[in-house]
Amino acid sequence: MRVLASGLEAWGLLPVSAGEALSADGQQYRRFIVCGAGHFLGLDVHDCAAARPGSYRAGRLAEGMALRVEPGRYFHRDDLTVPPEIRGLGVRIEDDVVVTEDSYDLLAANFPVSADEVEAWVS
Repeated sequence: MRVLASGLEAWGLLPVSAGEALSADGQQYRRFIVCGAGHFLGLDVHDCAAARPGSYRAGRLAEGMALRVEPGRYFHRDDLTVPPEIRGLGVRIEDDVVVTEDSYDLLAANFPVSADEVEAWVS
């Protein structure tokens, strides 16, 4: 969220600093980030009553946990406070990772990511 908010600040889209926007009383960055930065993968995702917020925000990552990392930014098409060239655009990156002892494994490490790679893959 710090990276996303810092980018919004650099573009002049926040009425306050990124640090202030990230504070509990701020949250101005959320206008352009309609989801979180990720979530666990498995049975406790999205609709399970046992998936408490404390497990996500206050929990500690442990080896073997699987997560989807999915930061995104969205600019509504009718939002006159953003430059016309970005209205209606949204970008979301999704990666699945497994926590290892001292790092992580990117599950889709061999998938294409650049436009040229994706075009070659689908052809």
